[in-house]
This record gives sequence, structure tokens and C-alpha cells, in this order.
Amino acid sequence: MKLLRFKLPSIRFSGKYDEETTSSFVKETDVNQEYYKAFRTQSYTEICNKVQTHVRLDGEPSSPLSVHGPYIHLCDILLEPQSETIANLTNTFNLNHLLIDFFKASLRSWKIYEELLESIHQVNTNHLRVKHIIKLAQRVPYDTKLFEELDSYSSLANPLSEFDPQKFPTLHIDQKLLLKKLTTKHTRIKRKQKVINFFKKVGGCALVASYTVLAIALLVLACHGLIVTVASPGLIACLFGLIKNTNFAKKRVKPSELKRIGAQLDVAAKGVYTMIKDLDTIGWLVGRLHNEVEFGKAMARRCFRTRKADVWEEVMREFRVHDICLLEQLEELEDHIYLCLLNVNRSRKLLVDEIIPGHIEN
Repeated sequence: MKLLRFKLPSIRFSGKYDEETTSSFVKETDVNQEYYKAFRTQSYTEICNKVQTHVRLDGEPSSPLSVHGPYIHLCDILLEPQSETIANLTNTFNLNHLLIDFFKASLRSWKIYEELLESIHQVNTNHLRVKHIIKLAQRVPYDTKLFEELDSYSSLANPLSEFDPQKFPTLHIDQKLLLKKLTTKHTRIKRKQKVINFFKKVGGCALVASYTVLAIALLVLACHGLIVTVASPGLIACLFGLIKNTNFAKKRVKPSELKRIGAQLDVAAKGVYTMIKDLDTIGWLVGRLHNEVEFGKAMARRCFRTRKADVWEEVMREFRVHDICLLEQLEELEDHIYLCLLNVNRSRKLLVDEIIPGHIEN
């Protein structure tokens, strides 16, 4: 596994989930430095080993059907927590609908990355033909069989074409919309907490003042024997009314509940923010690799059509450079997909940990 072979131009954590409401969640961080650390964590190594244990990425030639086979149940094996656990949480606890939307969005992201792993394996399998052409050209240069191999390679479909420019932006828009809803809801809860705390302080002062006024009034009335008999019941009823209303307000407003929900929304918002940034990086890497594959096919097509010696030599030189670049880009994309899978699992587990203790404490 090679680490940090590239730098992402102009991609930095802004320190905000969006421009308006999320400055308190994320500190400004350099992306490359974050990747440098993430690629060296034990959890990253573990997810790589798990994926490679369940998915055969040995580069051996295989048919398109057999390539897709090993990946079908990857989500059911490695996604944490599993969908059944999330369903049980949803049925057991009264989760906010935005939290349910978060789990759905994280599952969708995982499946996208899983599909990308399939495509990466297919790109690698297709690229074996380039390696074969390079080796064959060293033994029998400018041979008819080589042109047939070039034609065959140039006609292969680009496995990354299904990740067209519309696929990632659509997912990106959905996640940004969810992030906006989460942060808006979180902001409203924080404001509501402040209002409740304010009125609790004001109400406490008002209650103390009311008790003081009633005490003074009762002392004054105590000096008037007949008036005490008539007025005291009303004053006492008023006192009990204040106490009853105060207790009712306490029962109706639960600051601990708001705090619990706010913490859950906070964790979910951070998870969505991470998924959005991961999607930015993966989309850039996929686009770059897609172009590299198309470049190789274009060179093969050009050589097959012209069949000129000078063009042949030029294409062979380009193929050798192309071989190195494509393999490096394949490895980079694969490394980052593992990191994205790790982030999805981590975000889901953090939210589950936030949900369960919150209900236990209450």
C-alpha cells in the first residue's frame, strides 16, 4: 500500500458543515495530513484486511460475471452495525426521522463504494491485456496478433463509465440536503435549550418573589382577625396553584431529552459531513482514473487504425508510462475506498453508541 502519492488541489476542510450553521462542529484541517494519519491507523489496516479476506483481488483474468460475484454480499459481512441492528434500534427507540435518514444515507454510500471496488477489479482485469501486449511486443514487435490484441482492448467498455458525472453529484446533493436538515434541527434544539434555561432562571426568581409576597401578605392579614378567615383560603389556593404550575412545567419540559437528541444530531451531522468530503475525494479520483483508462484505449485504437511503425513505437512507449500511472491510480482509489468504508462504519457506530446510553440514562 503506497501512501500519499498525490495532493488534492484546493480540497480542504473548511471547518464548517455549510457556510451558515456548522462552524462549531469541525476545525480547519489539511486533507493530506488527515489522510497521512488515517492510512497508518490500526482500524484502517483492519478494514483493508477484512475486505481483502472476503474479496479476491489477485488480478487473475475472469469473466465479467465472476468478477461481480465476490462483492455481492460484502455489505452484509462488513457493514457495522448491520442493518438488522439499526432496524431493531428504530423499532425499540423513538428515533428522530433524520437519524433514520442518516443510516439510510450511510448505507447508500457504502454500496456505492462497494460497486466501485467491483469496477476497480474489472479495470485491473482489463489492464492485464495491456501488460500482455507490452510483453508480446518485446518478443514479436509489429506483429498482426498485436494489432488484434490492441483492437480487442480498445473495444472493452470502461468499467468506471457507470459512475458518470451525474451519479456522484446526485448523491452529493442528497447528503448536503440531509446535512442542512440535521444542522438546522440541531440549531433549533440549541436555541430551545437556551430559552428553557432562561425561563427556568426567570421562573425560579418569580417563584421566590411570589412566596415572599404571599408570606408578607399573610403576616399583614394575620393582624386582621376577621379578614384572615375570609382571605387566607384564597391566598393559600393561589400558592398551591403556583406550585402546581411549576411542577407541571417541569414535567412538560425535559432539558435532558433535548440535550440527548441534540448530541445525536451532532454525531449524525459530523458523519454526513465526513461522507460528503469522502465523496468529493472519491469522485475526483474516479474521474482521473476514468480518463486514464480512456487514454489507454484511445492509444490502442490509434495504433490499430494507422498500423504505422512510428506510431507503433510511440504507442508502446506511452503504454509503458500508462501502465505505471494506471496501476498507481488504481491503488490510490482502492486505498481511499477502504478509508471511506472505515469512516462509514465509524460514523454509524458512534451514533449507535450515542443513542443507546442516552436511553439507558433516562
